[in-house]
Amino acid sequence: PVQAVFIRHRLTSSPEILEDLWRGRVIAVHYADISSTEPNDYEAAGRRALTRLWKYCQSGAVVGATYRAIRPDEMMIGEIVPRSEVRLKHYGELIYKTVHLEDVTEVTYQDYPLLAAIQPRGGTVTGWPSAQDHLEAILRGGRVPWSVESLAPGQLEVLCYEYMRMKGTLSCLVLPIGRGLPDVDIFGLDHSGETVLAQVTHSPSRRVVQRKLHRLKAHQSTGASSVF
Repeated sequence: PVQAVFIRHRLTSSPEILEDLWRGRVIAVHYADISSTEPNDYEAAGRRALTRLWKYCQSGAVVGATYRAIRPDEMMIGEIVPRSEVRLKHYGELIYKTVHLEDVTEVTYQDYPLLAAIQPRGGTVTGWPSAQDHLEAILRGGRVPWSVESLAPGQLEVLCYEYMRMKGTLSCLVLPIGRGLPDVDIFGLDHSGETVLAQVTHSPSRRVVQRKLHRLKAHQSTGASSVF
């Protein structure tokens, strides 16, 4: 399958340069101002980024690109066609290493909030498998399957929280969903003020499910109600 890629443009450049890249449907990295696209000519971070760019150019990829300094509420979705090339682009003394995207569409986070919620935390150019179905659906004008597999872990946690609240199992949250105890995704209180702990797990591995269930049970000694 075609790989999904995320790139964030944290370039130390002017808004005018970023606007030019955006309008030109170009993604770019900038690690050193040398006229080379050869990864081994760069230090570690630049070498990694260029190696990945060349790999995606050879195989092809669907791309989600952010230009937050000029488009904080938008993302560019496009495609690197197989056998593309990394090219040099000069802006005065600055030399960017760029790749052109095809079939580009611009989307807002208001319309696609998930794309803001599941962005990789670090790195400039990285794989983005959790967004692959969504990026391809946007590019092809389709829809992701109506399936639990199409939901991100955070969406599953919110879905389970809302279900527990609607059923009366949970009255309110004590901690943000998914960021409480290591083995607990939902930490809240029921209508009588008693603690409710919940673990949300979706996995094809019975071993993973059993391990997470065992960890949740360890918290029952506190007297809290637990839901798996």
